[in-house]
Amino acid sequence: MRKTSYDIHPDFARLPVITLKFGAVLLWLINAILKLQRFFARRALRVAPQQHRVENEAGDWFNVLSISPPGLPERAPALLYYHGGGFAMTYGGLHLQNCERYAIEAQCVVIFVDYRLAPKHPFPDAFDDCYRALEWTLEHAGTLGIDPQRIAVGGDSAGGAFAAGVAQKARDEQLAGVCAQLLIYPVLDNSCSTASATDFIDVPVWNAVSNRNMWKMYLRRYTEGETPPYAAPGRGKLQNLPPSYIETAEFDPLRDEGLNYATALRAQGTEVVLNETRQTVHGFDAVAKSTVTANAMQERIAFLRGAFHDRPDSA
Repeated sequence: MRKTSYDIHPDFARLPVITLKFGAVLLWLINAILKLQRFFARRALRVAPQQHRVENEAGDWFNVLSISPPGLPERAPALLYYHGGGFAMTYGGLHLQNCERYAIEAQCVVIFVDYRLAPKHPFPDAFDDCYRALEWTLEHAGTLGIDPQRIAVGGDSAGGAFAAGVAQKARDEQLAGVCAQLLIYPVLDNSCSTASATDFIDVPVWNAVSNRNMWKMYLRRYTEGETPPYAAPGRGKLQNLPPSYIETAEFDPLRDEGLNYATALRAQGTEVVLNETRQTVHGFDAVAKSTVTANAMQERIAFLRGAFHDRPDSA
């Protein structure tokens, strides 16, 4: 039950206050519901996703989906997308619906990564899948109809952590092709020390307690306070990163780390589009009919179109 009064938009005010402890039974139930949602959502998509099996360096397999709308040029840009879910929850129908919109309206191929989930697969397992998905996309750019020099990485929540971490590792490995990053209320800092990460203990959907529980579960292979490379991109090296879109929600424990990331990137000379949504909570775009959600979607798509099609070298 919420004890603090927040000026939340009416469209989101009735979203539930939930504190997640990442227990096995609850995660099984949540993931079962999400799988059912995406089953029905997939049947309603205008562009049928194609499934591909990808092997990582450890010999484990995971799936990616390619969403390629008709009418794209022979070498189209691509968005490599990582879904959110606290590192432990699978994707739902909303993720597929949003990615179909990105593909159609930004005129790109979307590569949607179904990475392995914690707690069975804590860091770095899922991150390794996410980086391998970038390598796989570059290796298969020709057959996928993708321009290997116009690949954006993007994600929401925990997926934002993967996108930002992949962009940093691609820079370190000198892997060319990442032209932009789309970070939607991203997870970036495991210190949980910002004002929003400590104060928002009873906001809807995702609160400060759930956030701390998530990091403890995700980094359980490491000692408390240890930050392995690429796990928490807000604490990584921020030089020479691609143009970035960062979206924050006003009443979200992750808000301040997103704002801090935008400030730090700008200090390093990175072009940043910062969209500070107001009266919103984490995951607000689950309310798809809200005008606030519609405006945020338009901002995301406008950024992608600019990153893909307004470049001097774009086809």
